[in-house]
Amino acid sequence: MPDKIIKLDNEGEYPRNIPDFQLLSTKKPEEWTEIELLQLHRTMSDLSPYLHEQDTAMHNQITREMERRGI
Repeated sequence: MPDKIIKLDNEGEYPRNIPDFQLLSTKKPEEWTEIELLQLHRTMSDLSPYLHEQDTAMHNQITREMERRGI
């Protein structure tokens, strides 16, 4: 059965089954898909005032990986 597609704020189509952060944190951001990077970047940006130092470091890694890929 194909993945269900949803649209978020006119930003494009996203598969519904994006792994949660706990699973993604076991991999390096270089191994994440573009959709995973975008979704986690958006979530962490929204939560940025509440992030701890380690979370902020992870968000910086995600941002650098997005810049490296040109997204």
